[in-house]
Amino acid sequence: MKECHKVTEIDACIGKNKAGPECLQCEEGCSKSRPLGCPHPCVLPCHPGECPPCVQMLRIKCHCKITSLYVECRKITTADENEKNLLSCCKNQCPKELPCGHRCKEMCHPGECPFNCNQKVKLRCPCKRIKKELQCNKVRENQISIECDTTCKEMKRKASEIKEAEAKAALEEEKRRQQAELEAFENRLKGRRKKNRKRDEVAIELTLWQKYKYYLLPAGAVVVLVFAWYIAHDVA
Repeated sequence: MKECHKVTEIDACIGKNKAGPECLQCEEGCSKSRPLGCPHPCVLPCHPGECPPCVQMLRIKCHCKITSLYVECRKITTADENEKNLLSCCKNQCPKELPCGHRCKEMCHPGECPFNCNQKVKLRCPCKRIKKELQCNKVRENQISIECDTTCKEMKRKASEIKEAEAKAALEEEKRRQQAELEAFENRLKGRRKKNRKRDEVAIELTLWQKYKYYLLPAGAVVVLVFAWYIAHDVA
C-alpha cells in the first residue's frame, strides 16, 4: 500500500517481486481454496503455507434422519466412505419397519434395511393345538411349517362326532316339538268341532220352537176350550 520504495532482498525472498521488511504486512483474509466439503473460511489472515485443519463443528443428520450429530469439519472432509458412515451413525437402533412388520434390529445405518428378520414369531398347526416359536425370516420364506399330529387328528375326529351328535339331538328335539304342537293343534280343533256341533243343535231346537210357536199356541188354546166345554156339558 506504500508508495514505490526500496526493498531489501533477504535470503528467504528470491526475486524482485517478493516483499521485503520495508513492505507492509498483508491484512487481508486468507483466500486459499478450502478442502472439499468444508464451508468455513480459514481462521487465519493472509499467511504462507497450508491452512490449519478446520475444527469448527458441523451439524449433520444421522442415517435415521432423526438425531442431529455434531462432528468436527476436518473429520468429515478427510474421511473416506466407511468413516463417514460411522460418523453419521447415532448408535441407536434403526427405527425403520421391515416388510414383515417388525422393526429393523440393526444399528443406525445407511441405505435399505437388510431383510434378515430373526425375531421370534409364534406358529401354530392348522387346528391351533401345537404352538412353536420360530424365526420370522424362515417362516416368511415358507421354510418351516407345522402340521397336525395324530393327537390333533384324533381330537378333530372326536369333536366332529360330538358336533354331529349334537346336531342329531337338536333335530330330534325339533321333531318332537313340532309333533307336540301338531297334536295340541288337533286337540284344540276337535274340541272346537264339538262345541260347534252342540251350538248347532241348540240353535236348531230354538229355531223349530220359534218357527212353530205361533201355530202351536192357538191350537193348544182350542184344545183347552174344547176340553173345558166337554167337561161343562157332562156336568150339566
